[in-house]
Amino acid sequence: MNMSDLPATKQDLADAVRQLDEKLSHELAETRSGFSRELAETRTEFRKDLQETTDKLTEAIRDSQTEVLRAFYDWARPVDMRLRHTDELVQRMGWLEERIARLERGKPPSTH
Repeated sequence: MNMSDLPATKQDLADAVRQLDEKLSHELAETRSGFSRELAETRTEFRKDLQETTDKLTEAIRDSQTEVLRAFYDWARPVDMRLRHTDELVQRMGWLEERIARLERGKPPSTH
């Protein structure tokens, strides 16, 4: 009689289930280990990409701040120059008004 023709005993079935369980457990552990490595690599790549994006965004924000400050400076410089000359012009106009008033009263203007 051939071995494959013999009926399987409960022990034979238990041994087959145990072997199958061990094989599946081993394969599952290998799969988990591989998945854990891939997940760790993916996390590392994600963090690297996130840091690069953050750095680029920070640089872009600083560049835009610089552009805004330059624009304000370019606008404020001529305004500041005009305001500096305003005091001088007001003083000169005051002198002219005094001279005109003296002339209108018939008095000779004084020299400054």
